[in-house]
Order: sequence, then C-alpha cells, then structure tokens
Amino acid sequence: MTKIFRCFALVSCLCLVSASISFAAYTQQQCDKFYFSAQYDEAFQCIEFMATEGDPQSQFNLAVLYHLGQGVEKDTSKTILWLTRAAENGHPNAQFGVGAAYEAGFGVDKDLTTAVMWYIKAANQGHAAAQTNLGVMYGNGEGVERNSIEALKWFRLAASSGSDKAKRNAEVLAEHMSHEEILEADAMAAAWEPVFADNANSLPNSSVRK
Repeated sequence: MTKIFRCFALVSCLCLVSASISFAAYTQQQCDKFYFSAQYDEAFQCIEFMATEGDPQSQFNLAVLYHLGQGVEKDTSKTILWLTRAAENGHPNAQFGVGAAYEAGFGVDKDLTTAVMWYIKAANQGHAAAQTNLGVMYGNGEGVERNSIEALKWFRLAASSGSDKAKRNAEVLAEHMSHEEILEADAMAAAWEPVFADNANSLPNSSVRK
C-alpha cells in the first residue's frame, strides 16, 4: 500500500477563513487582510490574539505561522503547541497534523499509537487524508492491531472524497481479501457517518496536501 504521508504538508499554506467570530481588538477579516497582503507582522499579532482567546482556526493558523516563520521566527515547539491546542478544540486539520507529527517524530517523540488516535479524530470528521493514513496504519498494523476490513473501510471513505491514492490502496488491499471481508468493509463504509466537533472549523480537503 502506498503511504501518502508527507511530513507537515498541511501547513505549507495558510488556510485562513472568514468567520463571524470577533474579539475586542481584532476580527478574522482583519487577520485575513493582513496575511493576504503579506503584512505578516500584523497578521501574527492579529492571529496570536485570537488564538489566545481560544479560536481553533486561529490556533491552527498560528501553528502555521510558527512553522513557516511568517511574522515570527520559526519555532517547532510552538508549532506543535498551537497545533495541539487547535486539535484539542476539534479542528480536523490540526488533528491530522498532530497525528502526522507523532507518526514522523516531528517536534515530538515518535509514537504510532498516539498518531492513530489523532488520525481517528480527524477521520471521524471526514478528513480524507487522515482516513487514508488511518487505512495504511490498519493495513500494516502500525500503532494499532492489523485489520484489513477496517483498513479497506477507511480507504473506501477517503476514495469517496476524491483521494486517488486511497482508491489505489483499496484496490491493492482488496486483492488479498476474501469476498466476504470486502462486503463487510463496504457495508461499514456505507453505514459510516461523520462526527463533527461542536467547536471545529472544518476546512476544505483541498487545503490539505498529503
């Protein structure tokens, strides 16, 4: 199966979204304006304020700024800090990013079990890249007991969201499974429903390149 993991590709672009959330000093629209006009110092101040106030999207964006060194010096520890805060607040891209960090040992000790935990959280919100990686983890028995049926289920779900790599992984895996196992995996995929965190700001899958 093809591993589509590419360490921290998700933070290669800043995915700011306009929102109605506003605080005393800044609004999300102001943060957007600063960033997209390349006023990175101002963008950092704006995003940091909103992140400190507890906005998950801003916490994710702040992690991106620390990772890219825009408006602030690069800092891997703070990248992980803010990524984790956003993940804990239900942000699916952040959950995926924390999972990727633990899988690769990026800024944290490598821990495949913890990586699986975060991938599951993001996958349950419909995050296609997390679903694909989770399928690989189940298919290979990395950080979790090997389970081809569960792996195929996640590949099917990611493929239904447009992941060509998940589709290819599903085809390869299915060649080594019985007809009954494939039917069970397909039934599980058909019955699956996303579970969104109440405070998560979901981002389009196109914003994540894995």
